Parts: sequence; structure tokens; C-alpha cells
Amino acid sequence: MTDAPPQPETPEFPGQTGASRSDSVDLPLARLSLTDFLDLETLQQIQDAFAAVTKMDTAILDADGRPVVAETDRTDRFLVDAALGQLLDADAQLENGQFTAPITVEGKTLGSIVVQADDPTRTPQSNRQRLDALASALDLPDDERDDLVRTAESAFAANRAASVQFLYLIANAIARLCYQTWAARHHLQELAALYRVSTVLSGSNDLQHILDTAARETAAVLGVDAVVIRLLEDGPDGPELKRRANHGLSDSYVNRNQLLVNRSEMYTKAMAGDVIYIEDLPTDPRTYYPEDARREGLNSMLALGLIDQGTAIGSIQAYTTQVRAFTKEQVKLFRAVAQLVATAISKQRLETDRRRNAETLRQLNLAADVQRRMLPRREPQLPGLDIAARYVPSFQLSGDFYDFIKLGDDNMGFAIGDVAGKGIAASLLMAAVRASLRAYAHDVYHLDEVIRRVNVALTRDTLDNEFATLWYGVYNPHTRRLTYCNAGHEPPLLLRDGKLIPLDVGGMIVGIDRTQPYENSVIDLKPGDLILLYTDGLPDAMNPDQQRFGRERIDGLFGDYLERPDAFPTARDFLNHVLRQLREHTGPRRGSDDTTLVVLKAGS
Repeated sequence: MTDAPPQPETPEFPGQTGASRSDSVDLPLARLSLTDFLDLETLQQIQDAFAAVTKMDTAILDADGRPVVAETDRTDRFLVDAALGQLLDADAQLENGQFTAPITVEGKTLGSIVVQADDPTRTPQSNRQRLDALASALDLPDDERDDLVRTAESAFAANRAASVQFLYLIANAIARLCYQTWAARHHLQELAALYRVSTVLSGSNDLQHILDTAARETAAVLGVDAVVIRLLEDGPDGPELKRRANHGLSDSYVNRNQLLVNRSEMYTKAMAGDVIYIEDLPTDPRTYYPEDARREGLNSMLALGLIDQGTAIGSIQAYTTQVRAFTKEQVKLFRAVAQLVATAISKQRLETDRRRNAETLRQLNLAADVQRRMLPRREPQLPGLDIAARYVPSFQLSGDFYDFIKLGDDNMGFAIGDVAGKGIAASLLMAAVRASLRAYAHDVYHLDEVIRRVNVALTRDTLDNEFATLWYGVYNPHTRRLTYCNAGHEPPLLLRDGKLIPLDVGGMIVGIDRTQPYENSVIDLKPGDLILLYTDGLPDAMNPDQQRFGRERIDGLFGDYLERPDAFPTARDFLNHVLRQLREHTGPRRGSDDTTLVVLKAGS
């Protein structure tokens, strides 16, 4: 790899703005010929037509001064005008009896039109003799004779000026035609090359195949001997260009050393959009390893950053084994190819991300379906107790859960919990807490011991930042007794005789301290008692002004119940009232936390 040597001061990597996009290469056009643009028949017609109009020997020559077409047949011409021949012969611009009009394109000579005056000795008499003879025949006086000569000389001079102007016009017309033909042909070739590259690059979704193809096709389009493509990655020492595709160079050369952008002024400029040109690698001071370049047989290099939508994603370098003078058009083509490569790379990366995200979404949907199946399908039917529940996740997967556990002697367990975090990790931890609770609830009678064992199991299998809040109660429908234990959960609220009683007896959250003791409490439900179990998604819900729903609004929900008890005849009615008030508070925005609600209403 040929790179710039480390700079005395590390330049600041300019981000990926691409603000400077000037071509730093200004080299001459490749050698061209008239026959590259006009066929021989057309050139022959131009030469013959000019000779016929001007009555002068005419030849179209190439850039080396050689005739391009055959000599014009003199039998098809009139005798040369002696006066014009004399005038041209006397012109200071003539050299060896010739007048030359160059044919130039972009300041470069493609050929020339040369006018040769006929030999005056081949004229039967001079123009002055003809004029004298004419004056004698007309018997003109001397003063009129002088006027005739001056008038004739003026006419001859005008004829000369018109001939010279015509000569330039023809040369310029040929030059314009050549340039238009050359520009059209070059543009067509460029479009064909870009179309070929874009077609090849768009035909694959494999990034490595795209990069290998891009390196090979770029070499073919530019007519260079080697191409290397590197992609920008974050390294321990800063942004680094790592080789990903190589066409025409040995691996030992391109893998010589890491290429840190911040330590190379040349590649910092390339990442900003400049074209970097090195005419002779072995002798250029910017070359990292000139001896390696010499052994590899390299001479010239073009380098350009791969930039997509203002973001630098890599670089592309083109190498030749001979000193190469790249044209401006070739540099523009190189930039266009680089843009195609950058776009193809970004498109493939986006497609890879899309497929990965689609697979992740599919897995999330499967996991969410499994989690939903862990929740009770319906509320249990118990004598003297009306039950309603709702689970509202903020994402597909949630750390909230509620459960109804059927126990012996017609007892029913009620559980509600909230695991720290969101998403996949929280849902997996939730499943573990639920499974542990169900396992111990069926084998252990005392609620405090059930919660203690859940805590020990969770502490053993989780990290320090993984924990859960849990409220667990058992209802005996025969005695209407509710026994519960609260492990750090939002205390359920019992409305009895117009007062709110928090059900908060228990201990700290589970999953932190395996030695934590727990205790339980007992409540005998009375007709008309109303209990609301909820997770922190209810009090923490925010409105557009970033105001929490809060405990005060929760208390207001019970106030609504007390004011209009007939409006909430069932637990489901009160649950729906809570959800309506929650939606009115948050508005159309989705809640940032999961919300789970369970309502228990004691009947007569």
C-alpha cells in the first residue's frame, strides 16, 4: 500500500462533510488525431472544396505534418489568380510560400490547413502588365491609369483578406466538429462504462462480491493495472482504512501496515472529497514505502474517498505500472465510479441491516407471542369476587406480568410484578420470575417463604442490576380472606369505607439480597371493597408537558368511584375508567413504560 507519511501534527479528521471537492489533477489531454473524429472521405471532400473555392493548392495535414488525404486533382481547378498569388506571396505570414491555419481543440493542435500559392512564373503575364494592356486598349490617361491600378490592388487585397478569413473559418469549423464529436463520443463511452459498472454492482447483495467486482470493473473502466478498495472502520488508534478488495496487487504490498486517516494529511483530504494524484510513487515524498512501490512495479496513483450522502465510508486507489497522465475527464469518470461504489456499499449495508432487523423483528414477534401466552387467557370466576385485568406493553416485549395461580382447596393466587428494564432481557427475566413463583407457590404454604425462595433463586441467577418487584396474594373464597406479601412493588390500594389502604407489608425487591426476610399480612374482604393492583407504568405515565400521572390522579380515580358508584357496577367498568383517564393524560403518544392493571371487587 502506498500512503502519505505521518505528519508532524495529527490533522483533525474533518468529519465526513465532503466540503472540498476540487480535482487536484490538471494534466494534458491524451494524444488525438483528426481521423479519430472524421472519416477520410469527409476530409477529402473538405480539402477539394476549399481548393476549388480558393483556386489554391490545399492539403489537410495531421499533427505531425503528414497529409491525411490524397492530393487534390489539379485538372478540377481553374488557373490560379496571379494577383492573389502575388499578394499571398508578399504576405508577411507566409512561410515558404504557404499560409497555415491550425485546427485546435482545447488548445491542442489536431492538424492544420495549408494554402500553397501557385508559382508566378506559370502565369502568362503579371497583373500589372494586364492592367497596362487594358489601359492602353481603353486609351486611358495617366491619372485614370493610376486609379485603375490602385482600385485593382485594393480589390486584390480584399480578395486576400476574404481568402484568409475563409481559411480560418474552415479550420474553426473542423475544430468545432471535432470537439463536438469527441465530447459526444467520450460522454457516450463514459455513460456506457458507468452503466456497466452500476449494472454489475446492483446485481449482488453480498458485500465482498460487490467490492471485488467494483475493484475489477474500475480497473477496466479506467484502463489501470490495479485497484484497491478500503473501508473506514473505528480502530483503537482512530479512524482506520482497512483493505477489503484488491485487484492486481500482491497481498504483501497492500497489507503492509495499518492506514490511520488522522495521521495522513493526504488521506484526510481524500476523505473530504479531494482527488489525490501521485505521478511517480518511487520518488514522491508522500509515498510511505517507495522501495516497496518500486519492487511492485508501480508508478502513478489516483486516490479518492468513497463518500455517500456526505459521509466518508472508505477509499479507492487506482495504480498504473507506467507513468500515467490522467485527463480531467478520466478523473471525473473516476469520481463517478467511486460514487457508484460508495452507493452500492451503502445500499448493501442498508439491505443487510434491513434483513437483520427483519429477522430480529420476527424473533421479537415470536418471543412476544410466547410472552402473551404466559399471561392468563381469562380472569378466574370466584364466588364473591369480581376480577378484571389488562396488560399494556410499551414495546413488543415487556417486563410486566400478572398471573392467576389455581391452588388447592379452591384458593386462588394473584400475582403482579415488574422486572427492571425493557425488551428482550426484561421479558426473559420476567419469565424466570413467573416460573419460579409458580413452582414455589404450589409446593410452599406460607407466602413469605414463597417470596423468600423466589428472591434466593433470582439472586443466584442474575446480575447486580437485574431485579424485580413482586406482589403476591392468595384469596380463600370460603373465608373471603386475602393473605399477601409485597416485595418492593407499588402498593395495591384497597378502597374501604371511603378510605384508601395501601397493601405494603412484605420486604424489599427480589434479586438483590438473598438474605432478605419477608413477612405477610391478612385482610378479610368485605362487600364493596375495591382493590387496584398496578405497575409503575400507571403513576409514571407522562403527558406532552412531561407531567406524571402520579399518585394524586390515582387517588382521584377512587374519588370518581365514590361519587358515582352506580357507574362502575363491575371490576371491568372501573378498569376501563382507569385506562380512559390514562389515555386522556398521555394523549396519542405511546407510553414509555409497560402498564399492567388488575382490579378486584368484593361482592355481597
